[in-house]
Amino acid sequence: MRETAISAPVCSRIIPQSMTVERINLRLSNCDWNSAACKTVDVLRKGGIVVVPTETVYGLAARLADSRAVNKLIQLKGRNENHPFALAFPSVDTISDVCSEMSPLAFRLARRCMPGPVSLVLDVSPGEGMFWNLPPEVQKAVSLQSTVCCRVPDHPLLLTVLGELNEPIVLTSANKSGHGENASVEQIIDDLDGIDLLLDEGSLVSPKPSTIVKIVGNEYSILREGAIKSETVKRLAALMVLFVCTANVCRSPMAEYLCEKLLAERLRCPMDALEEHGIVVLSAGLVAGEGQSASANAAEVMSEYGIDLRNHRSLLLSETHVRFADFIFTMTRTHREKILSSWHNVDSRLSVLRTDGGDIIDPIGSSIAAYRACAEQIQKEIARRLDDIQREVGV
Repeated sequence: MRETAISAPVCSRIIPQSMTVERINLRLSNCDWNSAACKTVDVLRKGGIVVVPTETVYGLAARLADSRAVNKLIQLKGRNENHPFALAFPSVDTISDVCSEMSPLAFRLARRCMPGPVSLVLDVSPGEGMFWNLPPEVQKAVSLQSTVCCRVPDHPLLLTVLGELNEPIVLTSANKSGHGENASVEQIIDDLDGIDLLLDEGSLVSPKPSTIVKIVGNEYSILREGAIKSETVKRLAALMVLFVCTANVCRSPMAEYLCEKLLAERLRCPMDALEEHGIVVLSAGLVAGEGQSASANAAEVMSEYGIDLRNHRSLLLSETHVRFADFIFTMTRTHREKILSSWHNVDSRLSVLRTDGGDIIDPIGSSIAAYRACAEQIQKEIARRLDDIQREVGV
């Protein structure tokens, strides 16, 4: 939330043509975003239609549980029943209030893309949850063939509104159906008659809607390419396996390449073709110096497995690694504890590599024989994990 003067005026009124629209100029230095959020929540609770900024295009918002507001939105938008409205949620976790349990792929894309300009079309929970308590006309307006389009918008004010409202909202682009995206609030006002509140964040330079991705099990299809390109969605949909050690120069790079080798053998493809099968394997270190080569002994031992480590460069473990990874395997219990101390919500995806909970021996500074023993231990433990990894990616 932006810090602003609490005593500042929140909004001004303008009268375009025959209607009165309450307009809050978010660009003013003295605009109080807290008051703007509260005002938006109040208007939505009273059944109003609000124009809200998102990270993509301006949207029209209405309270989901209010059938009169949703019907008003249908009339204002001019949309037919074959084009249901999307729902906006305050977080990924709250999507489960409406949708059935997400598949690994759906959860993966949600974790990586939300908040952000991606909408996921997911199955409605069968016969249970919030959706079935909605009025029938609202269900019809937001669902097609027992699916709903869900997104978590990446805009601080809108996320605050969603959090304060404590329920999803109906969200659609601020234009008449069939018209192009409106880049300015003046265009929105000219195009739409019946808005109760408008949050003005200025003209959009290059307005693009969210990318809509339909998920069926562990398969996806792109229904609309928007702010996120198809190629990017493909990369984001890939399963990521991450190995973590201390410096990312011996144990974790050996684990990375051994995992790639074992997966490639199982899938009967070259190691460099794993991404085409929807799998990415990486390694990183908790205190790694960026760009360091693998240790000489690690490289020599890997050459005995037919693996070339000469191009490996160390990476420092980052927020992005932890957020994107589906499996995070640490070499020791201490590594795991250190990750948990910084990222508390990663527990379900984080484990030590050894299935018995023990540590992988650290060969640093030891003989080539110690590196061979370490590599054998790593390979054995990865082999025990392959079924879980392959099941997650669905290949």
